[in-house]
Amino acid sequence: MIRRLGSMRWIVPLAVLLAACGGPEGDPIPTPTTFPVAPADEAVALAAAYLDAWAAGDYPAMHATLDPVVRQRYPLEEFTEVHEALRTMARIEGLHGSTGDPRVVGLPSEPRPSEFPAPTPTPFPSAGPSGGAAPSEEPAPPSFDPGEPLPGPVPGLAVPMTLSAESARFGELDLEPELTMVQGRDGWLVRWSPATVVPELGTEGALRLDRALGPRGRIIGADDTIWAQTREDGVRVYPQESLAGQTIGYVGEVTAEDLARLGDTDYRAGDVIGRSGLEAGAEALLRGSPGWALVATRPDRPDEVLYETAMVPGADIRITIRPAIQATAEAALGPYVSGATVALDPTSGDVWALASQPAFNPNAMTLGTTLGGVPLSPAGPAQIFNKAVLAAYPAGSSFKPFTLAAALKTGVVTPSSLVTCPPTWPYGSFTFRNYEDHTLPGQVTLAEAMAFSCNTTYMPLSLRVYEQDETALTDLLFEFGFGAATGITYLVEETGIVPDDAWLSANGRGGYSGFEQIQLSIGQGAFLGTALQLANAYSAIGNGGTLWTPRIVTVAVLPDGETVLEVDPTPIRQVSVSAADLAYVTDTLVAVTTLSYGTGTAAFSGFGVPVAGKSGTAETGTPDPHAWFPAFAPAGSPTVSVATVLPNIPLGTGGSDAAPLVRRVMAAHFAN
Repeated sequence: MIRRLGSMRWIVPLAVLLAACGGPEGDPIPTPTTFPVAPADEAVALAAAYLDAWAAGDYPAMHATLDPVVRQRYPLEEFTEVHEALRTMARIEGLHGSTGDPRVVGLPSEPRPSEFPAPTPTPFPSAGPSGGAAPSEEPAPPSFDPGEPLPGPVPGLAVPMTLSAESARFGELDLEPELTMVQGRDGWLVRWSPATVVPELGTEGALRLDRALGPRGRIIGADDTIWAQTREDGVRVYPQESLAGQTIGYVGEVTAEDLARLGDTDYRAGDVIGRSGLEAGAEALLRGSPGWALVATRPDRPDEVLYETAMVPGADIRITIRPAIQATAEAALGPYVSGATVALDPTSGDVWALASQPAFNPNAMTLGTTLGGVPLSPAGPAQIFNKAVLAAYPAGSSFKPFTLAAALKTGVVTPSSLVTCPPTWPYGSFTFRNYEDHTLPGQVTLAEAMAFSCNTTYMPLSLRVYEQDETALTDLLFEFGFGAATGITYLVEETGIVPDDAWLSANGRGGYSGFEQIQLSIGQGAFLGTALQLANAYSAIGNGGTLWTPRIVTVAVLPDGETVLEVDPTPIRQVSVSAADLAYVTDTLVAVTTLSYGTGTAAFSGFGVPVAGKSGTAETGTPDPHAWFPAFAPAGSPTVSVATVLPNIPLGTGGSDAAPLVRRVMAAHFAN
């Protein structure tokens, strides 16, 4: 609240000015210059208006209140620069304050302002009225040089102000500037100098912002593997080369476009910033925060620090990626043009591998060579893109376990139910088929139909679920984490699509229907899921229904040993399917890898550990489908969950192409 004084006129007695401006030992005081004195309440009102303009950033309005001599010395551009320096350097987000009681001050002698004309000299007398002769010598008339200071002090008022500035960089700043005013022809005028903003600036000072930026933190594995570090020459390097390259990411120098996008932040040209992967997602942890010092500089004395904040160096972050599993996953994908594999711990959500093909070596973006000096071409978007978390595809038949879970939950079937697996199944004007019109004779169990991947079993089954509860399947998919971010920390991820009634309506595709459910039952239609989502959802099937938040960063530690972040294993929810029903779903997935006609049997023959998994061969509208195989093992008490997707495999299937890659990753896990 700005304080305004009541109206009163101050007549400044000569004695007051003499007392205010006299020498310390009673030296003779020059006669004060005789200026008219405006009311003090007008000075307070001017100070309040000046303060309001300052808070609003209206520098032209503030500048207009200055004495013309001051305006000439400090043009608007220079005046604005001083105020803007304080605002931008301290990152002031708000300013408010109040005025105090004015006091009389005597300002130094100065030339008479042009708006006050010189006094008219008294005419020299002619002959006296008695007719006497005029004096023999006529004294010279008084001279007046407007450029010379007039004798005596100039009377003025000083109005104290109390300002509180909310600084994003230095916290709350309490400023106590003083607004000095002199009398002009039409009232008070402000006698401004940089000291009015910050007293330490005096009449010729300026502000400077110093920054101290600490070293960028390292990315380290749980086994002390160094994934990313900064060399002594300041170059960021990646000792594991292309291993987990998309997940680790890379840094790049800050550009003008970055600075424009980032706005008023702690970055400057020449800094580096994370561009992808963990380097980008954990930027705040890895970079730390700079220390800042606002310094007053002036030519007549040493620099003075006004405000400062301490520098916080970048933290080392530890991640869960296991080099051996990651390397195996990448090597398995190597022969393929495109693909992704995810390996998780089903008991905690820890991420052990995020492999994406084609490979990406972050050193290509910072060094231009491998650490051994082999030249590397700059990577393109296809290499940098992490398909394990960012690419979503239709899941094909690897989706069928969720259709079965919905059927068991709604009571449409039980583990003892028998079904048929004909080569085709008509629905309205459509005829749906099994792969190559394969069939199983007679009545079979749900496990046998799962092993054979019978579309003609699970499509009609899903329709029965729809007739029982129209949202049972889509609701269950959301519970298993589809159609939403998994919550993996410090990585950008795709959410995928669950084409429920709301999504279909919002995207101009009508509402949900039995036909949509039939397509969804085999992972087709508009459904899209990522390898991370499939691996995480299969983990929940295998571990009894706990859906975990995938964890890749576990801790962040400063160079002095202080822990600034700990990420504990975090369950998202318990899915609403009974443990018994999930155990039966697991049995059907074991059949996929053990029955003679199971689509995963050939891939896991002789593996030695029971594997529960499901192939998926998702239609793409081309001859080249997406090949999937998510799985977990050991089937009864899983310690690893893996999902591999190979997009657009010519004449491929999930069982023939993706399943063998999953086996290799699982073998690496069990070998350790």
